[in-house]
Amino acid sequence: MSSLIDSHCHLYYEPYINDIQGTIDECKKNNIYKLLSIGVDLTTSKKNIELAQKYNEIYCTVGIHPNSTVNSKKEDLLELKQLIKSSNKIIGLGETGLDYYRDFDKNLQFFYFEEQIKIAKEFNLPVIVHTRDAEDDTYLILKKYSNINLKFIIHCFSGSIDFATKCSQLGCYISFSGNITFKNADNIRETCKEIDINKILIETDSPYLTPHPHRGKKNHPSNVRYVCSEISKIKNIDFDSISKITTKNFNSIFFDG
Repeated sequence: MSSLIDSHCHLYYEPYINDIQGTIDECKKNNIYKLLSIGVDLTTSKKNIELAQKYNEIYCTVGIHPNSTVNSKKEDLLELKQLIKSSNKIIGLGETGLDYYRDFDKNLQFFYFEEQIKIAKEFNLPVIVHTRDAEDDTYLILKKYSNINLKFIIHCFSGSIDFATKCSQLGCYISFSGNITFKNADNIRETCKEIDINKILIETDSPYLTPHPHRGKKNHPSNVRYVCSEISKIKNIDFDSISKITTKNFNSIFFDG
């Protein structure tokens, strides 16, 4: 059986941070041997680096989430650059992007999103994009930077088929999370059906978005297998093949570029 990768989790949160080795061991029991822990601000980015340096199975990103922009300073962007230089376990920039669900300053979000794309270009790192209730503006920014030879991942996809198709046409990868298993997620499943399997990643976004049948509990990186299983049903492709392809996609994005 092919191994799986959780391409997006937050290992610096409880309950993982108090038992990282136990988390890794649980993942290995479920054939998951690589975890990508995603930063949302400078503090979590630094914690990420510590974890990645200590554990072979963990890789990390550094970045400023759109909801973190309200508490960020321009100097933080310079510090992000210094962090990137500090570790070869940093393999992506993010998560960054736009989030209109809460009433945060949109211009501030635009600024940090674009500045982090520029940093990603400087260091040739893929960009992990968070977008919520902001499809049009997210697409405009992605289109603006689509010709600078960067890889973009739309993480935890929950948007429209139209948005996914347009992003895919720009070369973006689409990452599906536990919400693809939810009963009311027919739109996400329809989107998954339409997207080329060679442009798909799987993730948990742990500790959030716990998939069926474990909803109500904190999510765990080992639950990425449920995402793989759901995509297997949607695509009518066997589980092992989905596992192989999504692992190949991950390695192509983060290690072959």
